[in-house]
Amino acid sequence: MAKLDAEATPEQRAKVETELRAQLKAEVAKLQSDREELESLRASVDKGMEALKCRVDAFEAENEEAKRRVEGLAAREATLLCKEEELEVRERNARNGFFKQREENLKALRLEIDALELRKLAIGGELECERNEARGRIQQELELRLGAIKSREEQLDSRQLELDRRAIELESKERKVAVTQRSREDALRALRKEVEAEFADEITRRDAEIVRYQGQVERMRRSLTEERERLDAYEELIEVLDGREPAALREELEELRQANRALNSRLGALEAAESIGELERVKEELDAARDQIRDLRQELEERKVSAHQQQLAVLEREQWAQEKRVLERTKQLLDGHIRDLESRISSLVDSQQADVAFPELVKMDWDAYQISRPVDSVESLTTFTEELQHRIAVADPGKELFFRLEDLQLFVGGLAMSQLHVFQGISGTGKTSLAKAFAKAVGGECQDIAVQAGWRDRSDLLGHYNAFEKRFSEKECLQAIYRALTPSADDRLNIILLDEMNLSRPEQYFADFLSALEKSVGDRWIRLMESAPPSPPRLLRDGREIQIPENLWFIGTANQDETTNELADKTHDRSFVLELPRHEERFRINRNLPVRTYSFKSLQEAFSAAQAALRKEVADLLGFVSKSDLSTVLDKEFGIGWGNRFERQALTFLPVVKACGGTFAGALDHLLSTRMFRAGKVVGRYDISKDQLKNVEDALLHVFQGIDKDSFPERCVSALDRDRKRLERGA
Repeated sequence: MAKLDAEATPEQRAKVETELRAQLKAEVAKLQSDREELESLRASVDKGMEALKCRVDAFEAENEEAKRRVEGLAAREATLLCKEEELEVRERNARNGFFKQREENLKALRLEIDALELRKLAIGGELECERNEARGRIQQELELRLGAIKSREEQLDSRQLELDRRAIELESKERKVAVTQRSREDALRALRKEVEAEFADEITRRDAEIVRYQGQVERMRRSLTEERERLDAYEELIEVLDGREPAALREELEELRQANRALNSRLGALEAAESIGELERVKEELDAARDQIRDLRQELEERKVSAHQQQLAVLEREQWAQEKRVLERTKQLLDGHIRDLESRISSLVDSQQADVAFPELVKMDWDAYQISRPVDSVESLTTFTEELQHRIAVADPGKELFFRLEDLQLFVGGLAMSQLHVFQGISGTGKTSLAKAFAKAVGGECQDIAVQAGWRDRSDLLGHYNAFEKRFSEKECLQAIYRALTPSADDRLNIILLDEMNLSRPEQYFADFLSALEKSVGDRWIRLMESAPPSPPRLLRDGREIQIPENLWFIGTANQDETTNELADKTHDRSFVLELPRHEERFRINRNLPVRTYSFKSLQEAFSAAQAALRKEVADLLGFVSKSDLSTVLDKEFGIGWGNRFERQALTFLPVVKACGGTFAGALDHLLSTRMFRAGKVVGRYDISKDQLKNVEDALLHVFQGIDKDSFPERCVSALDRDRKRLERGA
């Protein structure tokens, strides 16, 4: 059977398995019907036994009635004996005058007694005959019933033996099917191991070919650079020759040769007819013509060399084009083979995913998500930010997006400060577009999630476990987090966009994430289930907890209207908040930038390098601000202090903004406007006056003058102006 299973095709194995299952179901159905028939026979026998028992009970009742009748006759006989004794007494007492009469009476009584005795004997005989007849009938009927029951039991025993034999055969078939199934499972496991090994070898070979192709591309790039240099030299030569072609030079040389021949013939004629002076003049013209011919020949040789070099360049380009076509065909073959392997592995994985609790996450353990993708390094934060402005502008094919460079500098600094971003602004400022375009510009992933009103806990964002189906309802957010952990995306930038995040309260449905993001890297785990299900995904800890990776940012868009909720301090203090203005300023877009996928690790290294290099300057700046009048006014007038979180965020945010081409003053202005000079802190309060706002503005301007004489805290001053106007309106 194992050999047959190994030699058979999957379709044949499936067909045989289907036929065996159908036969097994038919045998089980037949066995069930036989058992039902046996049960009905047993019920019929039990019914007959109950009827026989009723007949026996009736016979016993008749026997009791006969006994009662015999007892009645005995009582009557006793009564007659008593009467006989009374008569004898009366006879003894009345012998004298009534002897004859007494004798007759006695005779009559004796006759009556004899008749009664005969009647008694007749009744006893009748009762005995009836009893014997009833016993005979009951015995005969009982024997017939017992015979029928015995024959029925024999039939049932034979039927039971047949059923037992069929059950044994079915058990044997089931064991064979189980053995076949185990053989098939062993074959599938062997096939799976073979495919995995083949896939690993294919991946290793493909990586080697990619390295080799990269070397070839690098050599081609160097050759192309050399040819471009040669082409530049050729263009300079063309400029020197004033646009004349080699064919024109050949024609000119041929004309000069003809002129030379004409001069030689003329010289011969002159030698015969002209004077010596004329001969000398002609010789001088001939020498000049020869010198000109020599120069033209040298120039022609140089042109030939240049033309030969151009032909070589053309041949090399044709060879490169041919190699490129070969590489493209090889790549197509490799892609086809990889797609075939992926489909085979996917089919094997799908066959195993019937009973898993996380089917979509388990797929990522096998599919193309396990293949690392090539990435580009971030060499300079300034260049990265400047190019990012142009890449974002053309990220959406349907429209051009124009964002100010200073806003993008703050945004990149926010990437280093927090993994939670909040984009605020009126409708049409590009809050959603910026998040999506940034992911496309850096070659990352962006998962768009529309927040719904009424979300209350993490299950609305991640999903929940269905105990009845024994499956976890995997929401898009959970899949995006797990995808960011896979080898295909662990070195890329990943975005989860929470569109209109304040339709519900983030402090409720996002509470677990807020707590996790406060912890150090490596300790950011969120529990999905209380106990691990069977066959959990590989990247879940203990099969029930998922990690928030470093290369993942949550970006939420927030509108301010009657349908939304105000963000609480817990969310504000832990996030990077960016107020986007209308981007009406346009610039000339550089559309020639190559497509790149930036490395998350290199971006983190660039952040760390900037923070280490500028740490002392930022620390001195924070020390200066904390000792200034601004700190005193905020403490006394508004009851606000800096706090450890503000200092920690400034140490990570300010250096990166500076490295991106911004200024410390601009970064500090943004940080103060989103932390201190926002509604509920300095502005938007009903317990302050315009004089207090004037005092804090003077202290703020004095601090920024101390940082840089040309700096101006535009964002903070704008917030103060809006609040003064509110107080003037009496709002």
